[in-house]
Amino acid sequence: MKASPAAKAFAWSIAGAVALTLLIAALGPLLASVPHAPDQGPSWYYWQTDPAARTFLNRVTPWIGYILHQLSIWAIVILMMKEKPHPGKLSRLNIAALAVNALFILLHILQTQLWYDGIAIDVPVWSSQFSVIIMLVIILYQMTPLRGLFLGKGPKWNRDALAWSGKWHGLYISWALVYTFWFHPTEGQYGLLIGFFYMFLLLVQLSFANTEVHFSKGWVAVLELMVGLHGPLIAIQKALSGNEGDIAGPGIWIMFASGFLFMFAFTGQYSFKLPKWARVAIAASYLALVGGLYAWRGFERIYEVTFIPVALYGGTFALAALARLAWAAGSRGQARKA
Repeated sequence: MKASPAAKAFAWSIAGAVALTLLIAALGPLLASVPHAPDQGPSWYYWQTDPAARTFLNRVTPWIGYILHQLSIWAIVILMMKEKPHPGKLSRLNIAALAVNALFILLHILQTQLWYDGIAIDVPVWSSQFSVIIMLVIILYQMTPLRGLFLGKGPKWNRDALAWSGKWHGLYISWALVYTFWFHPTEGQYGLLIGFFYMFLLLVQLSFANTEVHFSKGWVAVLELMVGLHGPLIAIQKALSGNEGDIAGPGIWIMFASGFLFMFAFTGQYSFKLPKWARVAIAASYLALVGGLYAWRGFERIYEVTFIPVALYGGTFALAALARLAWAAGSRGQARKA
């Protein structure tokens, strides 16, 4: 079957994401002389210039880049919200989004080389983490009608509230992605590199709104699964540098890995058409992996497996309730005007 123009552009975009990641890796050694303050624990963001060596340009340049990138993408997303689906084709808005994202990625790479810092020097580290967590909650909520929420089953969300969320989710997700991208300097350490590659894939997903790529259940599941790679690698990287801040067992990365892989084993895999034996094999492999990891970390800490699933599933039900309230409030407002 001949690939559609959207599918061909998607393949080139993935190649571009790889190339940009390799560029960051190649330039990484040039940042070795940047002075960092000692790590101060889990709430401290290590990849920032030591405050004693920081200049005005360290602070202002990432904010200029972030604001311009954010406003540009928001303008495109607002126009995309008015656009009808065009599954196999790219519109001018898709091309504009790809071009804008590529331009600002290159500008951030240059800005890092010249002044290093991201906006992390002015905002708390949890703000970046929670922006992505809420994004994952939105995805779970939006995908429930297509694959269920747990073991292929799920609640029947209010259709009007779901449509309301679907209309506006692009504005939030585009903020979460651009904000998180400019939060970090484009460092070349492997944990951050995986994060940047993942970010580039998410920006590709955003740029392909209203096409078959954006609506692909399998592609969305792959993007969700990649969080389970990035989170543990960052924790391992901090552990190897002696800055993990975890004194219980071999490493807190096991909590991240087991939590995010749980989401794939019991939710994400239902994005794919698989025989029953394959689904059982995935779940059994997950349980065996968790057993092995916590035999090493200590079974007294196996409760950690629940942290991420409880946060994401709980957040999904909370979002469903908020979306219904927001839709109802909007409906009452329209009724009064009528």
